[in-house]
Parts: sequence; structure tokens; C-alpha cells
Amino acid sequence: MRMTHQRAHRRQSAAALLTTVLPLASSVFLWASQSVAQENRSATTNNTSTSSELFFNSSDIANISNWDNKPVIYVNNPKLLKEMQEQSFLRHAFRLSAGGVSSEDDQGVLGGGVPLLECSTSLASQLRHIANSELGVTHMQATFDELPYSDLEHREEETVKEMVEALERKFSLYSSLLGEMTEVATSHFNQQLEVGGVVEEREYHPCCLIPDNYLEYNSHFRTRVNEELWCDSGFGSDDHPVPHKLYPAPYNLTELFALNLRRYPTIKWQYFMSVSGLHTEYPAHRPGTGIGSDCGQWSRHRHVYEATVRPGGRNIVLLFDLGEALTPRLLLTAKTVGYQVLATLSRHDQVAVVGVAGSVARPAAPCMRSALTPATHHVLQTARHFLDYMEIQNEPTNHTLGLTAALELIRGSGLGAGEGVLLIYVSRGVVGSRRHARKVLLSLANALTDTSHKIVISTLALGLNNREFSLERQFLEAVAEQNFEAYGAEGGVGPGRGQAPGTVVGLDSTLSVAPVVSNLYDVVRPPTSTRHQTFIISEPRWDLDGRETVVSVSCAVETAEGKVMGLVGMDISLATLLEDVTHYTSPAKSYAFAVDAQGSVLGHPQLGRPETWTVPLVGTDVTLVEQVDGFTRVRHQLLARPTAHTSLPLSQHSATNMKGELHYYWHRSAVSGWVFVVARIDSNTPHKRLSRSVPPLPPTALFHRLDLIPPSKARVCRHFNQMATLDGSTLFLPVGSYVSPLSQMAGGPETMGAVQSVTAFLSDTTQLIANPGLRLPVRTDATAIYQISDFWESKLQTSSLSKYIIRRYAAAPSGVTVMYPGTLMDRSFDPRSQGWYLGALASPGKVIVSPPYLDPGGAGFIVTISHTVYQGGSATMHSPADPVVAVLAADFTLGYFYKLLLDLEPACGQTPHPDKDGQRVRCFLVDLEGYLVAHPSLLAPSSSYTPATNVPPHITHQEPVVSMELLGGGAGLLTKGWCGRWWRGASERHYSLRLPQGQVVASPAPGAAQVDNSCLQYALAAVPSTNLVLGIINQTCAPAVAFCPCSMDDRLCLNCQLVEAGACECPCECPLSPNPCSGGVHGDPTSQPTSLPIPPPGHSNHTPGIRNQIWQTYFSNDGGGPRVLELATQPPNLAPTCPRTPEAVTPLQYSIGLLSHLAPCVASTCSIYVTPESCLGVAGCVWCHVKADRESPISHPYCTSSHQCYNGVLGGPSPYPHGLATLPHSDNTHGESGNPIGPVAGGIMAVFMMVAVAVYCYRQHVGSGNGRSLYTPASLQPHPPHHSLYQTQPTHDLDNGDEDLLGDISGVGLGSAVAAAAVVSPYRMNPGYRRPPGLTDSSDQGYSTMTPHDDPDNPHYADLGGLSGLTVPDDPPSTSSWSPPPSPSPRDGGGVASLPSMAAVDPSQTIIPAGMRGV
Repeated sequence: MRMTHQRAHRRQSAAALLTTVLPLASSVFLWASQSVAQENRSATTNNTSTSSELFFNSSDIANISNWDNKPVIYVNNPKLLKEMQEQSFLRHAFRLSAGGVSSEDDQGVLGGGVPLLECSTSLASQLRHIANSELGVTHMQATFDELPYSDLEHREEETVKEMVEALERKFSLYSSLLGEMTEVATSHFNQQLEVGGVVEEREYHPCCLIPDNYLEYNSHFRTRVNEELWCDSGFGSDDHPVPHKLYPAPYNLTELFALNLRRYPTIKWQYFMSVSGLHTEYPAHRPGTGIGSDCGQWSRHRHVYEATVRPGGRNIVLLFDLGEALTPRLLLTAKTVGYQVLATLSRHDQVAVVGVAGSVARPAAPCMRSALTPATHHVLQTARHFLDYMEIQNEPTNHTLGLTAALELIRGSGLGAGEGVLLIYVSRGVVGSRRHARKVLLSLANALTDTSHKIVISTLALGLNNREFSLERQFLEAVAEQNFEAYGAEGGVGPGRGQAPGTVVGLDSTLSVAPVVSNLYDVVRPPTSTRHQTFIISEPRWDLDGRETVVSVSCAVETAEGKVMGLVGMDISLATLLEDVTHYTSPAKSYAFAVDAQGSVLGHPQLGRPETWTVPLVGTDVTLVEQVDGFTRVRHQLLARPTAHTSLPLSQHSATNMKGELHYYWHRSAVSGWVFVVARIDSNTPHKRLSRSVPPLPPTALFHRLDLIPPSKARVCRHFNQMATLDGSTLFLPVGSYVSPLSQMAGGPETMGAVQSVTAFLSDTTQLIANPGLRLPVRTDATAIYQISDFWESKLQTSSLSKYIIRRYAAAPSGVTVMYPGTLMDRSFDPRSQGWYLGALASPGKVIVSPPYLDPGGAGFIVTISHTVYQGGSATMHSPADPVVAVLAADFTLGYFYKLLLDLEPACGQTPHPDKDGQRVRCFLVDLEGYLVAHPSLLAPSSSYTPATNVPPHITHQEPVVSMELLGGGAGLLTKGWCGRWWRGASERHYSLRLPQGQVVASPAPGAAQVDNSCLQYALAAVPSTNLVLGIINQTCAPAVAFCPCSMDDRLCLNCQLVEAGACECPCECPLSPNPCSGGVHGDPTSQPTSLPIPPPGHSNHTPGIRNQIWQTYFSNDGGGPRVLELATQPPNLAPTCPRTPEAVTPLQYSIGLLSHLAPCVASTCSIYVTPESCLGVAGCVWCHVKADRESPISHPYCTSSHQCYNGVLGGPSPYPHGLATLPHSDNTHGESGNPIGPVAGGIMAVFMMVAVAVYCYRQHVGSGNGRSLYTPASLQPHPPHHSLYQTQPTHDLDNGDEDLLGDISGVGLGSAVAAAAVVSPYRMNPGYRRPPGLTDSSDQGYSTMTPHDDPDNPHYADLGGLSGLTVPDDPPSTSSWSPPPSPSPRDGGGVASLPSMAAVDPSQTIIPAGMRGV
């Protein structure tokens, strides 16, 4: 036995020795190989002329700023710039050359007579060759020309009606679910009141104290949640007192919440709100950033509560005491009161805000200074801005002045006699004496005598607790109770003379604000009984926790006696409700949009997909978005007629630049009041669709779910940071290709069965297989564009450009996408929202080149070339007017485009020569918006272009001298414009570069310009049939220093107070400050259609009229406040709208270590390139020539993998976020000679490999039965189901649940980088829950027969397990006193009341009558 142990010990020692020695030997061998290679490269490099170096140090790039022998121009001073322009310092004529042979003057400009026009023509030919030979445009066009087509029927009228019917079916479904929830709650409260007359109470479980280990990120809710728990809010943390009558949600109701989500996964939040202020929400989640961080700030869904129980609206005046007695802490408490009160308001409420100290302060808007104003988006925004800037004044508070000013506001509001108003006075209540208090109360009594309104005053005593007896509290109590007699103030109208007493509440911190605010208005009008059981649809609101726009549907809960106990409600994403509009596609040139009953846009192609919005939707009138002459009259008809069709003559459409006739078809929803519109551009061009006789997809076609494909069908490899295959192109169908896009997304990633259904349908030759929910054009589009696959596969082997190309792809209008190499894609990706697709559609027939951007697949910065393919026809000459049926594109490395310039003109690579005083020639490519595509600075180690800015480099930033001369020259070559993104509340400043075709634009001849910039001369020429401009600069000395203001942290303009057409600055944006007093329809969702004047026939939107009125409201300055944007130069079109912003693509997240197990698709060959010219632009390679300090050169530069030497800097930081750096494409490593990196790296890698093998074996042993594919990414894996909501006793059983039912139903999160811990909760779903009798649902099979133990395999209540191999502690670790809710006892729900009849619709809100709830 001992010998056995000794032999085992020797084997262990030998293994340890090998673990250490082998990496060391490998490192030594690698170091020796590097040394030899570096010596060879050094010999080659020493023979290369210095002037041909391609890469520069930061000092070389910025050397123009080191000379001071020229005049200095500071253009960051707008006043100075304006003076210079007025004196014509920057105004001179540009010389136009015919090109070809340079003139004598051009020889001086270019310092060598570069034939720029010939170069631009040659570049255009090369790009056209790339489009035809690499993208396969001619091949694809020939394919479409040979396919059969059928005539297209125009069904826009039927289509828009079908859209509205689908919307109403959704609302009918949600209202039916609300009906079930209402019956459960009503039955519970009725039983409780009948038995003992008191509602049974339970513990309060605050959401803000949920520990981290109970939460997991869910991409459907876009935050960390627990789908097996509910939680409470409304009364802060559990350290604060909770009212005796809490009226909690019944347990059966919270069970029904969980069941609803499983049955209908598109539902968002579900909640119950009681009249006591309790807010119970499912699923459980925690607001704020940490435990207890947001316990007192939550006003979530309070606006829904008020709109439901008080549908008639409220009148509220907020009066703030800002006197010297206030402290900073109490000021913060006062502001919190204001913010939370404003958060409870809807557009049918009215509000006013006043501050008082020695004088009265009001918002700057005139309408808010003299009367209560409807609580529109812009009014609330202005009120919050007022609260933001409230400060403590160094003077005592004049209570009389403040109270009488508030009453004057009420009198000036035009309220009806007897209409209730709540005046909330937030004050310290400091008075000098009882005599002072008596004087204030006497003035208040006299002011109240003159009013006919029901005015209730509630006082919030800052810094005073509710038991404190002081003069201040006595005074505030007398004000609230209007107890004038207590102070001997005669007259007035006290509680006994018609006025109701208010409440007095002491506030000493922000944590106690939420419970106080929740029921403040009850003293004016208690919750109203809604006997007709109406369901209310709220206006779209931004969900701060889920970061998306949602619509709430709610219903009041009442007892049999008509007492309101609260409400039940649910949130639905606006994207779900508008999915048919957002994802509308047609072979005809048409689009769809939606507006609400007031004419505000809800969805439009200009706004992008609602599911991708990252900021709240600002109310914007549709007239500002649909910018067509005469649309004002169409808008009036949209709001006046429920369904109709009209047309407008179209001189030129703003988005498509097409002429013809624009037809509008619309239909209004009787349930929501929303109007869906389909617009079709009739340009007299015949539109056809691919015939259904098109052959099906070949059975060998690969679907993008490579993780589900068996190895025998395709070899899976790693292409940078993506799972890919070279065995063929992959077919990808975005969710927009399905009939119900958001349902597909909520249903989670495609399962093997779903993939098989889709591929079987697409490749079916019998046309007998049922459609798995795809839109009609998908099948034919997939067949057509997949035929490019073989062409691309052959190009990989035969094309000399393959080493510069990352991937090729094609997309059809239906969203069908084909990609090579075949790649696993994120489900939320939609090619039709990408810049390369939108750019190609905007310029059909041209080669479109995008500015550089960071590749989400890990290939570094790339540039995309795209081109359109036209609708086919036999023997047809195609033109840009033809319908587009596909867009082809390819991603090239950024370095390849600079290589194109060097191949055109080798002089472009010159660097400053030490003996020639910095002489240098540099070339660049810029698109028509001024964004650089190729420039020496983009390859420099000091490049400031990072993905954090999310803005491509611009010519104004890199070449300010050229920009200033083009901008100020007066020839209109570079023009500065701006546009409005009204729906985001922002305006953008942008540029347009337009050069005459076939001519060279050169800098002024020496002596011709007022400013001597002869040492920096330039020439520009448009590249024909592309969106590019080729530029060359000959710098012989230092030019005049120029600076165009740029913000490198964000896109905010440095000066939003002024915009001048001649001021040089980088593209940027400024916030818009709309006028809350716009009245009528001025970009606000609350404006009434009747207030919009109807222009006479022939009135144009582009003439001073209605749209200009709307426009001016964004810049009104009547209140005397600061202007956010002032027009110094007014463009001809007063209200331009910005084009659609392309969606950013973020990488798909894979399981840790997954890609490292895959072999690279293409072996790295960087070491074979021994010169910077040969290494430039090769995919995955970079010329490493600078040390980590970005300045010191490497003695022996070499070509290596980009992940080892980002941007040419040895060990430089990756441009990718942490954890997303590109993986190496080979095992080759290079480094500076003498660095002892090899041995350390070898040892680390050996240890890592041993751990990886051990973990892999362990996972294979433990989790071999989970049925998951080895290649499944983390975001595509079925997430471990959350543990159940309630159970009687904790348990340690970790059985696998029904993953298809309870997995992450939200689908693949687009680039979600949230690494949430697995949720481990010891609580299980209550198996004793029974369906309330009388409630049926055709979609709920077997629900009514559910019993606790009859069906142990019931999918709804299976034993919900967690992760295999995890140990669950009895008490999960927590830093708080939070614990999950206890187990409920089984209850029956009671009977179902009869459904009421249809109620009248209040125009201030949308109500669904109960009679329309049926599914």
C-alpha cells in the first residue's frame, strides 16, 4: 500500500514538474522564434524609406499645432467668429478645376500635380468592382431577373383595418384578464367583510429591501426580477409605520398574476393598489441601485391609480415655503413632495406650482403664472424644472403673500362653481407670534370669502413630527382646518360654512413622503365608485425600471356595497401594441404609422422600433414628423373621420425623395381612440411580388441557430467573437418576419422544434406544411436571396480581397437575412434598422460606404459597403426608380480603405521628414455628411475614436482648417444644418458636403485668401456613383491654428444658446425646450384637434402657417427664461425633422469559455506579412510599432494579431468593453525583444487549461442530463427557472422544472451585459390555489380541473427547480431584514358578478367597457 502511495506521489510530482517546465520550454522556443523573425523584419524595415511609413506617433499627427509662425484663429468664440465673417476674413472663392491634367496653380496646391479627378474615378471603379464581384450585385440582380413575379394587389384599406382589429383583440384579451383579477379581489374582500366586517391583514414586504441573491436579470422586464415572488411598496421600508387598514392583495390574486404571465408572456408588470396606499407588484423587483436605496422615492403607477379611481381629474396647487427657516435637508424633502405629486398627475389633471419667501416665485411660462394648467408632458417638465432650481432664500416667509397668490391662481383658472381644488402648503410654519399667525389667518379668511370653489388646504409640516406641540404646528393646523375662530379671525368660510378641512402631516425626511402623498386628495374627493366596471387605458408612459414605454390597463376593485378597495392593473409595452405598425412591410413603397386621439405620434418609421427606444417618448404632433405639403388637412381628417382614404400630390417626399402621389388609408380604434395609418407612394412604377411558384429553399440551407445544428451538417468554428461556420451561409429571420413579432420575442429563443418547423416550411416542395407564423413574403424572399450563398463561398477561396473582408450578408424588405460566414445572431437584430440598409435605400444604385464603427462580432473597427438590388424583369434596364428587393453588404476592415488610398496615390503615406520642416501629404475619404471613412488619424495610436462616444470621427474635428474654409467660403460646398428629433426633445446640428461632379475643389491660390493658409493646401473631388469625397492635403509648414468645438464625452453641443450657419463645430445635439403654453396642437399629446385651424385648400406646410406655429412653440421665450436654442441663421425649411437613426448592434453574449473551445474559422497568417503595407487592412492583423506609452517606437516592429497590439500599441487597451475583447486567431505570440512575458504567460495558460479541463469534466458529469447544446450561448440557453412564489416550508430539492414554460421568456437580450447571479429562493408556488369558480378561458386548457395533488405532472405547478449542483441555504444571505411573503392558505374565489353594459367614453381618457372584454 505504501509503495502504491509513493508511486502516486511520484506521478503527481512529475505532473507538477511537467506543468511548470512545458510552458517554460514553449515560451523559450517562442521567444527565440520571435527574435529571428524580428531580425528579418528589421533588415527589411531598415531598407524602407522613412517617407513611406504608414503609421505615425501622436506628435506627428498633431504637429501642426506646434508652430506659431501663422495667424491664430479662435473659432470657439461665436462672437469673434461672427465679426470675422462680417469682415470677410473667411469668405473667398474656391477654384474649380476640370481635373485630369493639373493646372499650374494646382501644381502648387498639390505639390506634385496629383491627378485627383482621375484618382476619384479610379476609386469609383474599384468600389463598383467590389460591389459586383465581392458583394455579388450583378449575380444577385441576374437571379431576381430570372425569378417569376405576380401582380401586386393594393390592399392598404383592408390591411389597416386588420391592424386595428388585432389591436382591439389585444385590449379585449387584457381586459378579460383584468376581469378575472377583479373578480378574485372582489370575492376576497366581500368574503372578509361578510365574515367579520374587517379585511384580514398581512405583513408588509418592501420591494426596496429584496436581497441581490433573490433577483436575476430578465431581458423581458429589462431589470432584475424574481418571477416567483411579489413585493410591496408605498410605505417605505419595514422600519416605518404601516396603517392599520392596509387592505392587502389576496393571495389568490398574486397567484393569478404568475399564471397570467405564463399564459401570456407579453404582459409586463401586474399590480394591486389599495386605497390605503399599498402597492403590491408582480414580479418582485427592487427599485434603485442597492438595498434600501429607494425606499421612500417610489411613486410607481400612482398616476394610474388616480386616473382609475378619480377619472374626472384633479386640481392641485403646490405652494412651497422657501424662507430662511428652511434647511437643505428639509428643502430636499419639500422637493421630493413636489416630484412625487407631479408623478401622480395625468393629462386630465390640472396643476400649479408656486414658491414663496419674501416674494412669490412662479414658473417662467406665462400660462403657469396665472392659472392652473392641464398636466401635459411639457407642463410637468416645466414644473419639475422649477422644482430643480428652488433655493432657500435669505429672508423670512410671507405666508400671507403665498396663500393669497395661490388663491388668485385658483380664481383665474376658470373652474366651475363648487369644483374642488387641493392646495398643498409645504412649509416650516414659522411665525413670529400668535398675533402674526392671526394676521395671516385673517387675510386667508378674507381671500376665501371671494371664491366659489371648494378649496381644501393640506399642510405638510417640514421638520415637525405629528406629536409635536408648537406654535408652528398650531398655525399649520389652523390653516389646514381653516379654524379662523381659534385665532379670533372673524369672517371667512370655515369647515362649517361649506369648506372641508384638510390634513396636517409632519415630514422630517424623504422616506416618509410616499405614504403621505398617496392619499392627499381623498379630503377633496374620495375614490369614486365605478359601478359600470370600466377598464381604463392610460397614456403611454416611460417605465423607469424597465426602461421602455408602456401602456397601463386598469380596473377599480369594489365591494358589493360599492366601496372602492383599490385597483388591479397591468402594463403592456407600447411595442407590443404597435407591433403590426412597426413591422409593417410591403413590396410597394409604403409605410405605416400610428397617432393617438389628439394627433400625437405613437409610432412612425422615423422614430425607429419602440422596443429599441432608450429615452422617453416626448409628445410630438404628427405634423412635425409627416412633413408633406398639405398634410395639415389630412391630419384634421384623421382625427375627424373614423375611417377614410385621401391622397396628396407629392412633389418630393422628405424620406424617399420620390415624386408622384401619396395615398393615406386610416382606421380608428373604437376602444383606444388610436388611429392606424398606411401611406403608399404611387410613383407610376409597377410593383410586383415574387410568385408563390418560386422554388422552395434548398433542404441543405443552414438556419442561424448553429448551436442546434449537429456536427454532421455543419462544422462550427469561431469567427473572431462569434460562433460561425464556413460550410455555408446561414438564414436568419428577425422577429419582424413573424406575424406576431413581440410574441415571438417574449416566447424566448427558438427551440429545436421551432427551428425544424421553420426550415420544413421554407423548404417544403408540396406546400402542405403549415405556416409556423411567418409573414407571406418570407418564404419567397428566403429562397431568392439564399441563392447568393454558393457565390460567396467560392469568393472566400478565390478572391484576393477575402483577407480584408469580415463577412458578407444580404437582407430583404421582409427582414430575411443571409450571412456568410454563417453566424449565430441575436433574435432582436433587424437588418432593416441598420445604417448600411437605410443608406442603400436612400441612394439606390450607388455604392454606399459607412463611416467606421466597432464590429459587434469582435473584428475591431470596420467599414460596410452596401448596394441595392432591384425588382427583376426580363431584358430590363434598371434605374433608381425601380422597387428595391434586397440590399447586399460586406464588412471590410478599416485599414483596407486606407490601403485603397495608398494604392491610388503612394504619396498619401508620407510622414513629416526631419529635414523638410514637417512636409507631409495626407489623403482622406469622407462621406456626404462629413464623417471620415479613411484618414491617417484613424490608424494613429493616439486616435480618440472610441465606442464610448458612439459618434464616428468628423472632418470638422480632424481637419478644422479645411472645414472652416469650406464652411465659410460661401459656395455652399459644406453647409451646416440642423433638424429636430421632436420625439426625443432634442435638436441636432449636422453637415452636408456637396461637390460638383467632374470637378476638383481646391483651396484658394496663394494670396487670394484673406487668411494666409498657403502652407496647408487641399483639393477635393466627389467619387462618382458613391457617397464619398476624396481629399488630399499638402502640408508644407504649419497652417493657421483652427479649432472647431467638439465634445468628446457625449454629443451635446458646447454652446446651445446660439447656432450660426458659418460657425464651425462638430455634429452635436441640444435639448429642446418646448413651450407648455402652446395651446392647440403644438407638439403635445394633450392638444385638442378642434384648436387647430383648418387651412384653405392649397395651403402648404412650408409656408408660414400651422406647422410654423407648431415649430415656434419649441422656441417661445415669452416667459423671459433663457432660450435653449436661438436661430441666428434660419433655414428655408423652418421645421426639418431628422432622418431615422440607425440602431446600434451590440454583441451576442456567449457562455464563459465557450468560444475558446472552438477552432478559428480562418487560421491567422499575420506573421507572413513583413512590411506595414502588406499588413495594413488584413483582417485580425495589425502592424505593431509603438510601445504602451503610445509614443516610444518598437525597435523591431512586426505584424501580429490585433488583440495583442490594439491600434498598433503593444499591449494597448481593447476598444471593446470588459469581457468582450477579441479572442486570438492563433497561438502565435509576439512581443518586444527581451520582455520576459513568455514563461509567465505559459505558466498561467497551463494552470488555466488544467482548471478548464477539470471544470469541463465536472460539468459533463454533473449536468450531462440537461439536454443543452455545447455551443449554446448564455443568452440563448434556457435560463434556470426561478424558484416558486410561495410554499409552506423551505426545501432543498433542486429538481429541474419545465424550462419551456418557465425559462427566460424574453428571448435573447440584445447584447445584455448583465451577469446576474442565479436566483435561489426556498419558496415554492402554492399548490393549493384553485381557479375561482365561474371563470373560464378557452386558452386555459384544464385550468378549472386543477387540484393540489391530482396531477403531479401539471405543467403550471411542477416542482420548479433551479441549477443542478447548487446548494441552497435555509436562510439566504441578506444585509437586510427582508424575508419573502409567508405561505397563503388555500381559498376559493367566490362567484362572478354579471358584466355591466357599455359606458360613455370620457374624452379625457380611454375606457374599455366591460362588454368588450371577451376574447
